[in-house]
Amino acid sequence: MVTHPLDSPATAPTAQPIRNVLVFCGSRLGRDPRHATQAAEIGRTLALHGVGLIYGGGALGLMGEIGRAAIAAGGHVQGVIPRFLKEWEVAEPLCDDMTVTDSLHARKALMFDRCDAILALPGGLGTLDELIEVLSWRNLRLHAKPVWLLGDGDFWAPFLALMRHSVDSGFAGIDTLSHLETLDGTDALAALLSRP
Repeated sequence: MVTHPLDSPATAPTAQPIRNVLVFCGSRLGRDPRHATQAAEIGRTLALHGVGLIYGGGALGLMGEIGRAAIAAGGHVQGVIPRFLKEWEVAEPLCDDMTVTDSLHARKALMFDRCDAILALPGGLGTLDELIEVLSWRNLRLHAKPVWLLGDGDFWAPFLALMRHSVDSGFAGIDTLSHLETLDGTDALAALLSRP
């Protein structure tokens, strides 16, 4: 049986110290109010640890909650929004740095280039698209940035089950699951940010 090249051991590029966290999250609030509360807590946590927030730049939904909370707590916030979404997602006017791109692809690439770690909160198709892309890059050993999942109510359980199913079905290597770390709350994030 021929093995897949990605199933053999390899060294990924070395991860950098965490100065900026890229957060993927919904432009809607969702039905569970705990998600909005947690997004605001994360925004404050990043600011209190001196870690910059990089996000989609919208003022709606969980994006708005995390952005405004980080700004209110004195954090540095970088928004990146495509031109066609400036009105749809309502670009956050209080961002320290708002970059307008010509496409979604440019938005994702720029946000990724600026960050040292990625955190996915609850969201819809856009959030899943962004998360899958950075996981694919990690699987291809193009980066070694941490990828974290955080969401109340076991939000990510179905996604993780699908990932395990892909591995169990032989379509992804077992190390695919090791590219993700599920955090059990804001305190767990704070502990990671406190590491030297």
